Amino acid sequence: MDRFIPAVVEEEEEKHKIQESYGAEANDQADDDEDDEFYEGDIPSPSIIGTRRTQQIRNIESLRRQQRKASRRKYLESVTPRLEILQHMPFFIPFATRVQIFRHFVLLDQIRRRGTPDADMWRFRGDMSRHTARVHRESIFDDAYDQFYKLKEGLKEPIQISFVDKFGTVEEGIDGGGVTKEFLTSITNEAFNSMSGLDMFVENDQHLLYPNPTAVEERKELLRQAGVPENSLDHRESVRDLLQRFEFMGRIIGKCLYEGILVDIHFAPFFLLKWSLTGGFNSASRESAYRANLNDLRDLDEALYQGLLQLKNLPPDDVESLSLTFEVTDTLFPNDRPSSHPGQPPIARTVELRPNGSNIPVTSANRLVYISYIARHRLSVQPFKQTSAFLRGLGQIISPAWLSMFNQHELQTLVSGSASAIDISDLRRNTKYGGLYVIGDDGLEHPTIQLFWKIVQELSDEDKQQLLRFVTSTPRAPLLGFANLNPKFSIRDGGNDQSRLPTTSTCVNLLKLPVYKDARTLREKLLHSINSGAGFDLS
Repeated sequence: MDRFIPAVVEEEEEKHKIQESYGAEANDQADDDEDDEFYEGDIPSPSIIGTRRTQQIRNIESLRRQQRKASRRKYLESVTPRLEILQHMPFFIPFATRVQIFRHFVLLDQIRRRGTPDADMWRFRGDMSRHTARVHRESIFDDAYDQFYKLKEGLKEPIQISFVDKFGTVEEGIDGGGVTKEFLTSITNEAFNSMSGLDMFVENDQHLLYPNPTAVEERKELLRQAGVPENSLDHRESVRDLLQRFEFMGRIIGKCLYEGILVDIHFAPFFLLKWSLTGGFNSASRESAYRANLNDLRDLDEALYQGLLQLKNLPPDDVESLSLTFEVTDTLFPNDRPSSHPGQPPIARTVELRPNGSNIPVTSANRLVYISYIARHRLSVQPFKQTSAFLRGLGQIISPAWLSMFNQHELQTLVSGSASAIDISDLRRNTKYGGLYVIGDDGLEHPTIQLFWKIVQELSDEDKQQLLRFVTSTPRAPLLGFANLNPKFSIRDGGNDQSRLPTTSTCVNLLKLPVYKDARTLREKLLHSINSGAGFDLS
């Protein structure tokens, strides 16, 4: 396996060179087609101007492009056999090995794009004008979207963030990676918080997130209520803006994966499964490989799942007594969801699951077809546009072929870290010290640091997770150990006041620990801090 990693990385580099030699034809054409489908797919296309022969020529050219694409794919399969194993039989390779390969792929991409994986060096010699933004803490997502959406895959490059407080004052600080981490964690906390008011992602009963399946229809309903004609430019631009925001959220998650920054965000398995089914020759940001099924529906709506399960197992004579037909009712909340604005009346809209579905009764003979149609509508059809836009953005930062190496549970681990017990010995080995706590020539730790690690080792698993969340903003350890935590876990002295509490700068994973004299005080102050949910301003 030690020889497999460099060999597969070499194949990835060779694949990239081959794709470059083919030119940008496939990528450019795919991007144009996807733009039309994602953002204007529901708007009538203008009539084709020209003769029938002109249309035939266009069809022939399209067929030739498809043939060339298939030929390229076949050739790549022949020269990259290990990549084919990773894509089609990834689970023959241990998960930790696949994570190492993923990080190597990212490193290769950084070197190709930047000339160096060192973000600070790129900042020093690169043009930062397009990668610099001022972000108000009260509107992080909107400001980031307005200033960074136009970057597209350029968001892979290092970014320069200046935060603006509520008084309009620019906060001081040099972005050596820490401010970027704070920016990414802050924007994910706002964008994926179902109570934030954005209503772009919602959560199931287990508090796992997925794209709001009614977001597009709710936007259209708001436009209808405002009197905006359905086929007007304003209508089109409003829907396009919503989908571009989903696309931007996909890029943000991709940026976190690309930079190796863990975020405490947890997605529903059926949604993550769509990530791992988007791999292909190019960055195909479609979910066509995903097939909805009843089991996945459980992660979306437990009550609906149980109801359909009962229907599946009903005695034949009882099915028709339910008077079901091949239609479903969607509930829209165009005036905000009840969680944030209770009392707003929802809008019910009936959709036929098949042509003339309202006149087709559900019987014991066709109930399995009905169940499959319901699952397909809820999991694929209803959220298609917003999910496709998210995957498009994610694929612009992280190659979908890389994601196809992992199943849905492994992808969650890539996003938020390992759920296994925290290895304190590993954390201790990979901790940096500053101020009075810098280890001297004798190699001995400061007495307070020795007390700190003794107490941490004795903490419960829950308190260890709280400590990690307190310092790094996520309770989980990096996949390949704390040597891969970015930035490194650090501790520096926080003064000699014994009444002072430990504080943190989560943007740089820094714990500011006062020089406590005894273990009892250190334990009490540390537990108070990590369980209070406070950070910068606690003391």
